[in-house]
Amino acid sequence: MRVFAAGAAITLPLLLAALAVPGWGRTHATPTPSPTPAPVADPVISKLARQQFVQWQAGAVNRSLYAAQVLANLTDEKISDTSQKLGELGALTDTVYVGRWINPDFPPDTRGYIYQMRCASGNVYLWLALDGQGKIAWFSFKNRFDVETVTPAPSATPPGA
Repeated sequence: MRVFAAGAAITLPLLLAALAVPGWGRTHATPTPSPTPAPVADPVISKLARQQFVQWQAGAVNRSLYAAQVLANLTDEKISDTSQKLGELGALTDTVYVGRWINPDFPPDTRGYIYQMRCASGNVYLWLALDGQGKIAWFSFKNRFDVETVTPAPSATPPGA
């Protein structure tokens, strides 16, 4: 019993001292990474995106704002169908600029932009590109944000296998 008491008398202070000492592997808190700054939207483009979205919802698209290559696709049926689907989302409540959209197939003077259009009953992404004359050269809606299409392919056989 004496040995146990002596052992406890030595072990207990050592245990308390070990718990009071900061960890040997980490002497300071882990630094938090700097947040990525949010992209800054051009107010003129943001206004155009909002206006176009509301016009498409209403089915009253101003065709004079579109480049010639887009006009062929702006049929009354296309506008009506899109208007009906966008109308199901309800009133536009917010516009969030996601960032620039770079398409290698576009001419060098064409600039692309992506917005999330937030509505009372859902959201949709608006992909908008303006050509060098300021005309809308691309305009589409997507229900999800996907920027990469990957085609699966088998890996090459490792050398020596």
